[in-house]
Amino acid sequence: MVNREFSRRRCLKLAAVGGGVAALAGCSDSDPSEAPADGPQSDADGAASIPALRLETAGFASARQFENGNYERIHASRKRRAIETLLADPEVNDLVTDWIGSFEAYEVLTNHLETISIQGPTSLRIDEQGFPDGDEAEFEVTAENRRTVYGLVDRYRDELVALEITEPEDVTWTVTQNPAQMEIGQMIHRTETVQDAFGDMTDREWYPSWKGAAGGYAGIGQADLRHGEGATAVMHVKDDGDLRVISALIDGSEPGNPELVDVAVVDHAVEYPLYRLAETIEPRSESVLATVPDVPTEQRPYYTANDGYHRIEPPAESFEQDGWTIEWEQSAVHGATVSAAYNDSPVFEAMDSPITYTGYYLPPREGRNTREWYFPDDDTVFSGDLLFWDVHSSVTGGPGLLGKLDFPAREGVPNGFQLKSHYHSSAIGRESIDFHSGVRFGPYNYDIAYEFYEDGVLTPVFRRAGPGFMTHFMQKLEQNADSYGENGTYEEPVVPHYISAQAIDITPGTEDGTAVELFDGDEWTTPESEFYLEGEPGTIVRFSNPDGTETVDVPLDETLELVVVRRDSDEIGPGEYPAHRLYDEDALSELYHPAQYVDEQPIQGERLIVWLLMLGSTNQLPYPAGVTNFVTTARLTLSGY
Repeated sequence: MVNREFSRRRCLKLAAVGGGVAALAGCSDSDPSEAPADGPQSDADGAASIPALRLETAGFASARQFENGNYERIHASRKRRAIETLLADPEVNDLVTDWIGSFEAYEVLTNHLETISIQGPTSLRIDEQGFPDGDEAEFEVTAENRRTVYGLVDRYRDELVALEITEPEDVTWTVTQNPAQMEIGQMIHRTETVQDAFGDMTDREWYPSWKGAAGGYAGIGQADLRHGEGATAVMHVKDDGDLRVISALIDGSEPGNPELVDVAVVDHAVEYPLYRLAETIEPRSESVLATVPDVPTEQRPYYTANDGYHRIEPPAESFEQDGWTIEWEQSAVHGATVSAAYNDSPVFEAMDSPITYTGYYLPPREGRNTREWYFPDDDTVFSGDLLFWDVHSSVTGGPGLLGKLDFPAREGVPNGFQLKSHYHSSAIGRESIDFHSGVRFGPYNYDIAYEFYEDGVLTPVFRRAGPGFMTHFMQKLEQNADSYGENGTYEEPVVPHYISAQAIDITPGTEDGTAVELFDGDEWTTPESEFYLEGEPGTIVRFSNPDGTETVDVPLDETLELVVVRRDSDEIGPGEYPAHRLYDEDALSELYHPAQYVDEQPIQGERLIVWLLMLGSTNQLPYPAGVTNFVTTARLTLSGY
């Protein structure tokens, strides 16, 4: 006897691949008279039947295809709704409630669809040797029975139109510690906070999962430590079937004599872990797993498309498309460095991302620019508790540039393409295997992309999904809630705030120097020297060829700041010519903010570095790590090319 559910599933796959109703001819095992006359049809409880052409032609959507800020809104709200739609399937819900960690990936598709994946293990096995008395401690960590769930969601109806669950696999990685790091580990274990939470750690299964005491790009304002003097340590601890986290901030200002600044124990890596979220959802009566097609690799999220790992398909290092000539290379710590020309005329020699700022527990902003807010003393001491000047490496927490996404002309938006890169700062290896196994407290989840369009528009896109140290500082925020009232008002610290710093070696039609103009909404002016500008609606900064027609306009608003300085090989910047993070700076870094490079140097007719600061005010709306994405964009518009 033919299995009716399997037969139906196979026919749906044929329809998706072979094209529409014709591919389903002879496959139906139901009476056509039973179908409703109009409206959406349902194959099972929670499964929408949609035209095969709608499903098979859905591709990744560009930011420019949305109006009224809807691209940002979709990432803020729809990711969680897509996750909940997955968790409402009983097969998925039953699976996820047994996980001890999780990782989510989400992308917006065209045709009003979206793609979602979730993954996690059922347990963690830790084999340790050498701690605390050996020459080296080794922790072999295995995430057991890790599985990935893929789904395509019809966002009109919150219904699954495709669903796939991978087979379980064990994922193993190794972490080592030297004697100095082991000494810090013992200091942490002996603290009252850890003793109260776990008692004697001797018989506990745990492992150190993140940075040790050598802070190359951290600053702990909580202890007035300068850039490079602070560090963090994280330990994952098995506790009665759960996985809890010890998070410590360390004063490393005196080599060989570290001190603990703060130690916290948190129950979860993120605010809404999927295994807890699944418990709040009443599953549907029937799974759609047997009635809808699998999710094709090309429609899975790029982060997880390769059986839970990244889909890495980088373009040629030099190519031409839609009027643009692009060259790119993966820099050591600045992300992907891109060079661009348009209609055979140069636009910028190099553009990359030397810094992503992640700050925790800041004082209220009170109208200040980010230099004054982050660094009120005009030095490298941060005004909040903890700051990372994050780097973007393909080796540590990569993978870097993932691929090129093509955007055919659609609904008035011209042809274009996106260079998409992804970074899990300080996760393990290029594939971030710990993070992608759901063990992810500490490292970050950054998506840095550049969209190029046929009409001469470039759109940088920054996306954050966390988690970093959110649960550490949200716990502190809640514990101190009674202390934020003063003079009849109530103001909480900011947890957290981001800045994606894009650096551009700009060459508008010429490599011999640039003319600069400012428009404040009423009139154009000509600045004579380097400057730092806060964005306001209507503001435009124009870079042009003094001897030609080419111009690059950068419109600003309150989510952007701009720094314009002369190119200087002693200052951090993009590409090969300027200095680079972690290589051309002091160990105790003097870097704090690009505005520190602004002085009285003349800029008209000079080669310039433009810092485009894309602000991430994630505290103003709830952007819980994992279940939401924070997205911000900018735009560069070319003319005269």
